[in-house]
Amino acid sequence: MKRLACALLLGTLLACCAPMVAEPSAAVSAPALALPTAPNFRDIGGYRTVDGRMVKPGLAFRSDQMNLLSDADLARIAALRPSAVADLRTDTERTREPDRVPAGAAYLVLDVAADSTESLGGDMRQAMAQIASGQGEALLIAANREFVTLPSARRAYATLIRTMIAADGPVIYHCTAGKDRTGWASAVVLGLLGVPRETVMQDYLLSNARLEAKNAATLAAVAKSGHPINPAFLEPVLTVKPAYINAAFAAVERVYGSLDAYATKGLGLTPAEIEALKAKFLTPPKE
Repeated sequence: MKRLACALLLGTLLACCAPMVAEPSAAVSAPALALPTAPNFRDIGGYRTVDGRMVKPGLAFRSDQMNLLSDADLARIAALRPSAVADLRTDTERTREPDRVPAGAAYLVLDVAADSTESLGGDMRQAMAQIASGQGEALLIAANREFVTLPSARRAYATLIRTMIAADGPVIYHCTAGKDRTGWASAVVLGLLGVPRETVMQDYLLSNARLEAKNAATLAAVAKSGHPINPAFLEPVLTVKPAYINAAFAAVERVYGSLDAYATKGLGLTPAEIEALKAKFLTPPKE
C-alpha cells in the first residue's frame, strides 16, 4: 500500500526502543515537554504572530505515536488535563498500535487518509518499491498535496479545528511520526492565527531535531538487519523537508487561492469560527 503510515512501517516497528531525543536548540520558541517515549510531543503555543500577539501555550499539543507511551509519560500528559486526543492515523495504524489515552480525555478518530487511493492508500508493496528505488521524497510530496485535496483530510482537519475551539481543556492531535499529517494540521492552525510562514516552516522542520535519535536508531536497525532496502532511501520518509509542506501550500494556492479561502471553502469553517479560534488561542492585541 502507498499509505503514508505504511510507507513508514519499517521506521515505526524498528523505532519502538529508540532513545530519548534531547530538546534541540532552535530558532523558534514553542514550549515542549521532553517525553522519552513520545519525542515529538510539543506545545504549538509560544509563537508570535505578524501583529505581535502570541499563541497561548497549554491549549493544543502535537505528538507522534502515543501507543508507546510509558506510564510516566502518560501521567505527565494526563497532568495537562487534556479534554481530547485526536488520532489522525489510518485504521491499519490504529488497529496495530492503539493509543494510550489519558483518563478523562475523549478519543477522536480523524482519519486524514481514509479517502486516499493514491499516495496515502493502495498497495503497500508498491509503496515499498517506490522507497526502495529512492522515490520516498516524491511519495511525501504527493502525500502533502492530498492533505489539501482529499475529502477525508478536509473533514479531519475541520473537525480538529472545531474541537480546538469548543474544547474546555487542551487538545492533543497526532499521527505516527507527528510530522506529516500532524505537521500540516499545525501549519494550518498557526497560519490561521497569523503566525508568519517562516515561523510555521521552522515549527515544521523542528520534527527533524525531535526525531533525530529515534530515526538514527531506526536506520541503524535496518542496516544491521540486512533488509534489502537501502537505509539511505528511508531517510526521506523518516524526516520532513521544506519541499513536502511547500507542496501542500502550493495546492492551497492552486485550488483555493489563499489559506483563508482554503479554511472557508475547503474546510468549511465559517468566519465566526475562525475568529473564535483566534479569540481563544491568541493573547489580546497590544494597545
